[in-house]
Amino acid sequence: MTHEQTTVKFRDIYIAGFVTALLYILLMDYIDPVTEALLWVIGIVWAFILFKRGIDYRKIMYSFSLSFLTIISFIYVFFILVLRLTGYPRAVALFFLPLLTLAVLGHIKEKILTYRETRKGIKVKVSLYKRVKTTLYKLDPIMWVFIVVGFAILIVFLIIPVLLMLYHAFEVPPGQPIWYNFWRIFNTRGYVKTTLYPTDRFYIIEQTATGRIIYIIKGINFGILLNSLINAAVVTITATFLGILVAFVLARYNFPGRTVFRILAMIPLFITPFVNAYVIKILFSENGPISIITETLFGWGIRIDSLAGVALAQIMAFYPIVYLNAYSSFINIDPSMEEQAENLGSKGAKLFFTVTLPLALPGIVAGSILVFIFSLEDLGAPIVFQESRLMSYQIYSSFTSETGIVSPEMAALGFVMLFLATMGFLAIRSYVGMRSYAMISRGGRWTLREHRLGWKGKLFVYLVMLPLIIFTAMPQIGVVLLAFNIMPPSGFAINLDKATPQYFLELFQNPDIFVYIRNTLTYALIAVGLATIIAIMIAYSVSRTKMRILTPTMDTLATIPLAIPGLVIALGYFYFYSTFFRGTPLDPTMGPTAFQAWIVLIIAYSIRKLPFVVRSVYAGFQQVHEALEEAALNLGASRSRVIFGVVLPFILTYILSGAIVGFIYISTEVSTSITIGGLRPDQAPMTFAMMMAYKGTTTYGVQIAAAMGVLLILFQLIAVMIITLVFKQRYAFIGV
Repeated sequence: MTHEQTTVKFRDIYIAGFVTALLYILLMDYIDPVTEALLWVIGIVWAFILFKRGIDYRKIMYSFSLSFLTIISFIYVFFILVLRLTGYPRAVALFFLPLLTLAVLGHIKEKILTYRETRKGIKVKVSLYKRVKTTLYKLDPIMWVFIVVGFAILIVFLIIPVLLMLYHAFEVPPGQPIWYNFWRIFNTRGYVKTTLYPTDRFYIIEQTATGRIIYIIKGINFGILLNSLINAAVVTITATFLGILVAFVLARYNFPGRTVFRILAMIPLFITPFVNAYVIKILFSENGPISIITETLFGWGIRIDSLAGVALAQIMAFYPIVYLNAYSSFINIDPSMEEQAENLGSKGAKLFFTVTLPLALPGIVAGSILVFIFSLEDLGAPIVFQESRLMSYQIYSSFTSETGIVSPEMAALGFVMLFLATMGFLAIRSYVGMRSYAMISRGGRWTLREHRLGWKGKLFVYLVMLPLIIFTAMPQIGVVLLAFNIMPPSGFAINLDKATPQYFLELFQNPDIFVYIRNTLTYALIAVGLATIIAIMIAYSVSRTKMRILTPTMDTLATIPLAIPGLVIALGYFYFYSTFFRGTPLDPTMGPTAFQAWIVLIIAYSIRKLPFVVRSVYAGFQQVHEALEEAALNLGASRSRVIFGVVLPFILTYILSGAIVGFIYISTEVSTSITIGGLRPDQAPMTFAMMMAYKGTTTYGVQIAAAMGVLLILFQLIAVMIITLVFKQRYAFIGV
């Protein structure tokens, strides 16, 4: 590298972005497509020149802030171009363009260098014929059955339904181009609203007949597509911030009551579909406790509704996912890494952002991307807050339409949702994968770095964090109060004298209600049995066969359902069964009396929640060394006897743990349950009944739905106790 190259500073890339964006702003009123294209070319060429002159592109790879900014800028620039947004949003995209170009060029160069180094390291080249022959020699009939059947199940019940959804997304009216449905989504004002009117306000002030002043916070409508993106981004950023804050304090500081804090922080993880969002709606209504406090202090009440209500409910429900991931990451950091940084003069915020946070990043971003996906597909909060201007609600409403036909436009919208979720999943996984997180331990078990809080820290913990954690746990607490009739279904009050267990008794005494509980338990047990069998085949194949393409592909297919929203699965299954099983009881278009929804639901559950079971079973196989199997095979045992007589008994606790976790998430599943189950209500599970109770379309009220929610909480508590106390393992919450 020449002296001239070493003088190139990284700030030059910011200068390139700033100049390009400034030129766009100055020419904004006169710009035409050719001039704008020229600005994009200038930004790319400028970054290329800096790259050739030797700018340190590796700084992006090893800097937490820059690498994260690169991922965000990629997503931002992509949607600015796709949605054809102009003005200042386009100027911001041009500012990010040189940084993004440099990251892409650096990534390509690193891949080329890695490939060359790998090729140099291979001293003995093995022909493709010999590699295939060696692989086939290791595969006995049982392994072939596991691989073929595992792949067949994933392709038939995962890949084909998604491809069918994509196929129907290109069904267009006569005379329209093949991309018409996508064009409508990205260009119709109902989906993308770029111009705001004076009436489009984040909040409005309303005065009641009694003279009360109520601030109604609703959020701003930017169209269905942008609303979903903005909501998911806000929820993810806020949940990530809260999760990191709570996790770091609880992992690194010792103070009285810390165990209580940890328990309270886990309460929102107990899933109570619809009812928890309903409780949040009560808490933030004009007659709720928050409004009472603001009216006492400031003279005005508050109500959070619509888009703002959906975001609030999702933040309160999903932030513990990031918290548990971050907490696990913080306590697993080798203390010597931070001690060495402190010896070199790094302390406080600098130590946290340069050492602690980057080392904990894999767990944090894993939780964050799950929050993003769950926010996109969530149906409970939009239904409770009656917010139809979100992608999830639009897709759900297509299942509940009077025609009973899912339009191609909804298939296109489902594919857009799938694309967003998958892109976020792959981007974050690539972001984590391109960085090194290895820690050189001194050996043995280390002592966690814990500090005692001073009086300022205790003030923050008890006056800020404690109210925050209690507040986020209020929905689940409210569900219990509502189920026992201590809190009324409308308004807000605490009436201990009206407490009654009658709603719990009615769950089992009323046959019209008990059928939903029976359906849930039956479907969950059968589905988790199927998922366990599939998981054993896939996990064993992945852990024992080392084929360059086959093994990673199977592993990816078994994991990718985490990134596929349940609504996309529901859409894909609707098209799959109505295409290949037309006229049979599995055809969703046959009507609510002929369609056998229970079979479709069981298959959907087993595929949708497969990753939770696979992960646990795979961890078990990793604990059993292959030498043990080879010894048994050398002594004459068949492969089937080795698997079922030697290996599986060793990993039985892992299998049972995965099955229990799968059972919990199947019994609390929402999106697939209320879409597919809604096509045959008498065969629907509990979550469908909970939704119908909230919407007031049944003879029983919200208290019954709350009682069902408490029953689901009990299921989850039992699962935690069995896994942690009996199997001595850590309970695998979502994303952990």
